[in-house]
Amino acid sequence: MSLAPRNRRRLSQALIACGCAVALLAGCSEGDAREDRTADPAPRVPTGRGAGERGLGDFDRDGYDDFVTSLTTRNKFSQPTGYHLLVLPGSSKGLDPGRRRTYRDFFYGPLLRADLNNDGYTDLVATRTDHHAKDPARRDDPGTAVILPGGRKGLGDPVPVKASGLVTVSAATDVDGDGAVDLVYAGYHPHGNDTELPDRQGLVAYGPFGKDGAPARTTELKNTASPSQAISGDFDSDGYGDVMFTDPSPDEADTDPPVDYGPYVTYFRGSPRGLTPARPPGNLGNDTYDGVLVPCSGDVDGDGIEDVLAPGYREVGVAEGPASGRLTVAYGSKSGVGGGRPNAVFDQETPGVPGDSQGKDAFGRGAGTGDVNGDGHPDLLVDTPGEDQGNGRFTLLPGGPDGSPTGANATAFDLDTPGVPGKHDPSGGDGFAATFPLLDVNGDGRSDVVANAPGYRRGKGGLWLFPGTPEGLGTGGRIQFLDPSGLGLPPRTA
Repeated sequence: MSLAPRNRRRLSQALIACGCAVALLAGCSEGDAREDRTADPAPRVPTGRGAGERGLGDFDRDGYDDFVTSLTTRNKFSQPTGYHLLVLPGSSKGLDPGRRRTYRDFFYGPLLRADLNNDGYTDLVATRTDHHAKDPARRDDPGTAVILPGGRKGLGDPVPVKASGLVTVSAATDVDGDGAVDLVYAGYHPHGNDTELPDRQGLVAYGPFGKDGAPARTTELKNTASPSQAISGDFDSDGYGDVMFTDPSPDEADTDPPVDYGPYVTYFRGSPRGLTPARPPGNLGNDTYDGVLVPCSGDVDGDGIEDVLAPGYREVGVAEGPASGRLTVAYGSKSGVGGGRPNAVFDQETPGVPGDSQGKDAFGRGAGTGDVNGDGHPDLLVDTPGEDQGNGRFTLLPGGPDGSPTGANATAFDLDTPGVPGKHDPSGGDGFAATFPLLDVNGDGRSDVVANAPGYRRGKGGLWLFPGTPEGLGTGGRIQFLDPSGLGLPPRTA
């Protein structure tokens, strides 16, 4: 049975939202870990998201990566009353709720990590808006990009970025190769009869940024994919950050007149002159009848070059319902994405990967890389947010000396996995999934996984920390569970 275009669009947007909601090296003692990590050089300039890069997760440089997420408070009518940021510092025992900090305001993402003022501390970039404010006069505010500066005491108070027209930040990377991180805004370009929001030009704000949020300079960016979501990375290993914008909205052919949303993907290569237009990589496998699905980035094969992790559809039988999911890894190379190692495709039919492909599973709608077992080879984490009627799961595909994982020895985790605290909802909708980027929360040199489930216990939510171990992800009493209602900011309020 085929879906009407309008219903197809709703399905696509629901799956994308689900994926985005779930769109952050050797063991030693606590003292040794603290001494070793604080002796590291300043955090490296980020070229992408989800790569588990050492040094970018630690806001206070105490030797433990810190977790940050957004929590939504709602009234009794389930209407949002705030989008707040919750910062949970890492420690030798895992996440430390006793040192948490909550930013109570209307914040949304993407939440990007980078050292923006070259002071050696990782900062956080977010967007603050008054769109849901009680005062109607404040609701027209499109938003303001803000920097939460890192420091010895953790993240500080938000500082607005002083760049006219920079509403939000789509990517943080060094596009001109000068060693300073730049912020990229996609812009907004209404299509067809859509006049709700004004046309807004894309923008690049170049670093380093002053402590007052002022960039070194700004330039306009002519981007035609809109509304855009972005990934960044040095996909061709030339020392300049590249940016790919994706428009997940399909054309509306059934409207009168038909609405043409223009290019689905626009691609820019970094250069000494900044971002320059380039031909988008082909064969990503994310072009579906529901539109183009938004990819992620990460170094899957450990060659030091960022790769594109693109979700797509895997058609299943009529009895299984709508299409399931798959993940295409398009490898970066010196000649660009897809110019080297052949693409790899993973789904729940890949030998070694637990489960089977069923309708609405959405395997691949979240993905990232990190070294979970500390063997020096990147491991691939893949979310399946639609698994088991939306209860969700994530899958670890271990890497190896031959580069990309194959599915061998893959393991899956959900709320039915022995040793995982909690129990899935029989009616579905927990949304259990890994969050990205992967972080070394406990400072033992291995990537850990923080999973969340926004629908758990009828919307109360939950956070689970899976520590990395030499055998993979630790269960059997090692998992730390945090109840959001005990963190001073319950996701739902009366």
